[in-house]
Amino acid sequence: RASDPIIPLRLFRNKTISLASAASLFVGIAMFSGTVFFSQFFQLARGESPTMSGILTIPMIAGLFVSSTLSGQVITKTGKWKAWLVSGGVLLTAGLGLLGTLRYDTPYWHIAIYMAVTGLGLGMMMQNLVLATQNQVAPEDLGAASSVVTFFRSLGGAMGVSALGAVMANRVTHYVQDGLAALGPKAAALGHGGTAGGGIPDLDKLPAPFREVIESAYGHGVGDVFLYAAPFALLGLVLVVFIKEVALKSKPAAHAPAAASNEAAPAEAVIKA
Repeated sequence: RASDPIIPLRLFRNKTISLASAASLFVGIAMFSGTVFFSQFFQLARGESPTMSGILTIPMIAGLFVSSTLSGQVITKTGKWKAWLVSGGVLLTAGLGLLGTLRYDTPYWHIAIYMAVTGLGLGMMMQNLVLATQNQVAPEDLGAASSVVTFFRSLGGAMGVSALGAVMANRVTHYVQDGLAALGPKAAALGHGGTAGGGIPDLDKLPAPFREVIESAYGHGVGDVFLYAAPFALLGLVLVVFIKEVALKSKPAAHAPAAASNEAAPAEAVIKA
């Protein structure tokens, strides 16, 4: 009932906005989960420093950069964007599925390829979901509609990191217990003492057998996290399939201006921008 609402609920009467917002929610789960859990994987499963952990994620960032730039240029020339969304959904789902195979001793070049595929998918979906929404609203609703999609992406990230973080903690505990039990009763007791308190273990202070157990547990646990995130990316793909494509250079009839044609060009230019 607000005279100037932050999110006009009438926007959700538009099927494209509703679908794009829901898809953006699932994309957020994948995007934020990658940035959070990759750092834990490289530090706790591979023994890398925080700085090196960031450097090692460059393949995902590079894939995102390349796909978002390339898709933006092609869409500007052709006005067609749905194929990029669908392709991005396929790549994102595939990338997360591949990342679900991560273990502490997975060769880095495998990980780099998986990250690049995930990044390519993210780059094709993130901004193009916003673009699809902007192309469906009147000029006066551009700001609100764009913010809605971005908000749902951030919301998905917050929900995903919380839920998947709980999953990882549970899986890591399970794998640590199995690993210590495999070392024998005496070793299990010593290992439990070295990791007591529920905190993150200091790998440098652990004996080699226990360190391998912890690294293996975190490597397998992070892999499980990405495997559980893959179905959410698949849901995002299903949603974008149902988004109706409206060419970027055209204007939906529902919002077409009733004024003369000399007023249509500026409004169309706003949408293209």
